[in-house]
Amino acid sequence: MAAAYRCPACGFESDSFSDLSCPQCGKGLQRSDSFSISLPRLVLAALVTGLMTSFMFAVHFPRPMIVFSGLTTFLLAALGLRRRGMSASRRPLQRSPRSISAVFLDFTIAILGLAFIGCLLFGSVIVLNAHNAVQRVQRQPYHATTFQVIRHYYQKSAGMHGPYVSVYCSGIVAGKKEWMDLFPYLRRYPRDQAELNDLVPAGTVIPVYLFPNLKGRSRIEVIDALPPGGASKRTETWVLQRAPVALAVLGTLILLLVRIRRSSASPATQALTASCSS
Repeated sequence: MAAAYRCPACGFESDSFSDLSCPQCGKGLQRSDSFSISLPRLVLAALVTGLMTSFMFAVHFPRPMIVFSGLTTFLLAALGLRRRGMSASRRPLQRSPRSISAVFLDFTIAILGLAFIGCLLFGSVIVLNAHNAVQRVQRQPYHATTFQVIRHYYQKSAGMHGPYVSVYCSGIVAGKKEWMDLFPYLRRYPRDQAELNDLVPAGTVIPVYLFPNLKGRSRIEVIDALPPGGASKRTETWVLQRAPVALAVLGTLILLLVRIRRSSASPATQALTASCSS
């Protein structure tokens, strides 16, 4: 936040000593103007927010999460790029090559801040989904069997978060009709129904695990090299091991660059730079 009082001569700032003179130059302290945000920095904050929300729409995040994350990103970017207002009685410093480095620092801080928010948000979603997948099959009885495909379905729908594709099939497991999601078996989405027919023709036998106590398509899980829930547990562990390190590195870089930016923007540093250049 901007300090309550500022010296019009040397730029010394303080939240107290309103009736005293500046300890650096002896001038009387004046009330500081509130900070302002320039139009280019607002545009930069809006650009960062647009990139963030566009990516979240592309991967079909829930809309409330997109709205919350977009507002949070814009506010953080705007506050991170804010510029304190200059007193009208103070003559503004002339533009120097240092201002170019300041803009570069602002842009770098914004990009790192976006990466920090993205890592925190996407890492949380991945861990939550993986954890739910592990809990769904944990301590549930199951046995290995086969799934014989009778009919498969390719469905392209326009959902609340945008268009999406689903592929599933009906078949016979242990003499009973069951439904199964085909994506874990195919590991990709086919382009259309014709390609799905070629990939999984009627009569295809797929090794699966059957969870008799579960309901719906979650009763059937394709047999993989890992036990049921093993892939989700591996994903959860991988993210939990690496996300904190990435967040710590990004946070350290952001704090370091913010300190450098504040140091370069201080009046004493600008005056020293101007005197050295002259």
